[in-house]
Amino acid sequence: MKVINASFFIKENQRENFLSDAEELISETRKEEGCLAYTLYESLEERNTFIMVENWKDQLAIESHNQSPLLQKFVRKLADYSTKAPDLKIFDFKA
Repeated sequence: MKVINASFFIKENQRENFLSDAEELISETRKEEGCLAYTLYESLEERNTFIMVENWKDQLAIESHNQSPLLQKFVRKLADYSTKAPDLKIFDFKA
């Protein structure tokens, strides 16, 4: 299993746009082959700081997800929404 933690740092005036796009991305991604979980959380200490926790069956599932037109659209918009670049952490868990 692969786990990705993607942290996002969102401008206050872009919060609703980010959340709307994230909601659509989450809904569709959860239907993808190999997606075990895909959830967005907001920090209690820092408003507009979010983390997407993604659980994937394997690297192939991630690679397929990375080709998703919806994800690519979301990534293109991130610069407009963000105060700084996202922070990605990838973990590999073996049974």
